[in-house]
Amino acid sequence: MTDTERTIYLGQRLGVGFDGPTIPEEYIQMVKKFKIGNVILFRRNVVSYDQLKKLCRDLRDLILAETGLPPFIMIDEECGSVSRLGHIAVPTPSAMAIGATKDPSNANAIGRLIGEELASVGINFNLAPVLDCYTNPDNNVCGNRCFSNDPEKVSIYGNAYIQGLSEAGIIACGKHFPGHGDTDVDSHLALPIVNKTVEEMRKTELVPFRAAIRSGIPSIMSAHVVFPAMDPANVPSTVSRKVMTGLLRNEMGFGGIIVSDAMEMKAVLDLYGIEKGTLMALQAGIDVALICHSVEQASAASCTLLDAVHSGILPEDNLMDSYERIVRVKGQLHPAEKTAADFGNAEQKKVAEKIMTDAVSVIHVPDGEPWPTLDSNTLFFGTKARRNALVNDDIPLDAAAECAEFFSGRNGGATPEENPEKAIVFLGRHPEQQATLDAAHRMAESGTKLIAVSMYTPRCLDFLPDSVFKICIWQYDELAIQAFIRKWQILSA
Repeated sequence: MTDTERTIYLGQRLGVGFDGPTIPEEYIQMVKKFKIGNVILFRRNVVSYDQLKKLCRDLRDLILAETGLPPFIMIDEECGSVSRLGHIAVPTPSAMAIGATKDPSNANAIGRLIGEELASVGINFNLAPVLDCYTNPDNNVCGNRCFSNDPEKVSIYGNAYIQGLSEAGIIACGKHFPGHGDTDVDSHLALPIVNKTVEEMRKTELVPFRAAIRSGIPSIMSAHVVFPAMDPANVPSTVSRKVMTGLLRNEMGFGGIIVSDAMEMKAVLDLYGIEKGTLMALQAGIDVALICHSVEQASAASCTLLDAVHSGILPEDNLMDSYERIVRVKGQLHPAEKTAADFGNAEQKKVAEKIMTDAVSVIHVPDGEPWPTLDSNTLFFGTKARRNALVNDDIPLDAAAECAEFFSGRNGGATPEENPEKAIVFLGRHPEQQATLDAAHRMAESGTKLIAVSMYTPRCLDFLPDSVFKICIWQYDELAIQAFIRKWQILSA
């Protein structure tokens, strides 16, 4: 194998991101030098429909000219809060909201809607859906990104979503293998460890992935999570050959592309660094490692990989096997012809709004109590939308203020001190959530007729007494707020 061949084969093993709405010169030079074959986009790369479409076209032309293969143009466009296009595209219900509708066809509809929008701008690879099972109620990294805590339900809804993407010609990528649903640590920030037996994993975490493999999913993403029962070396799954090759490839029979989660995440970065971690991931069986933020780090990793091939640390057979899998999937890249008319149109918005309204769930109604009226005598209070820098950008939103205005009520901010006759509290993921919960609990104990609305999972509602009306709307965004208003008008009619 020549050095040119090694460079070309290794270039296909990386997906690299960059800052800004156009391709930086240093990125162009990196692609030319190291023949980088794939790219990952984030919200920082998206300004408008026309800008994004041109960016994708320029990336395709650049990488095709340098490597002879079209790139995987990747993005995390899951649904709900994990949306890189949310500010220009149709806002969608989260996976857990879709699951709450009890209709798998809604997962298919949202997968197809997202797929149509991605195809319209030239993105061909969606790092979705989440196939994790929400089995740990204290898991805030997955939470409403999961369809359910039931592995069979996750399987059904996940496969329906995957089929929707496929109908639009988009490659789906199930994540995070072998499972991130039972963690209470965010792998963006630290290293999660799950002490479950292999048999327990087979009955829960592995079920949706097995179903997706049977249905022909083309790609699966690894989890930066340690499972000691699966690999006694106690290394993250991304760099574990026992998990990536032994379990996923050999035992479960997955023949598609294995993609790493971002190599900059602290669960891997703090242990190994980018260069060593990327090499270990490829040795473990990862086909495409994602380096999302730095051209410099991607270039350094490329040099490390080339040195590893020269020294035999990374066998040439490893390169050839992955290259063949990647070429096989790239040969199937034929996204449906989509235009601007397929991006953010009225029909797509109507579909998302209906599904979101159907998802609004009544969790608890006090025995014999009629629904209170929301009016000028009602105090509206609660947390504001919290920016999560890991999945989206600043979106100033205050559900309590917005609903107070709509229903002509009073806005009490996050932690009002009064005990009104009637109140409604909106609970989102926010540093003030506990203080807001404390205020809600005090009101309920003092006799306030209280309605609690969770804007994430129902978990926070468990900490309020049974005298409280409890509703879950699954996410904190304008789509969910408007769905709540529509659903409330039905409930209180």
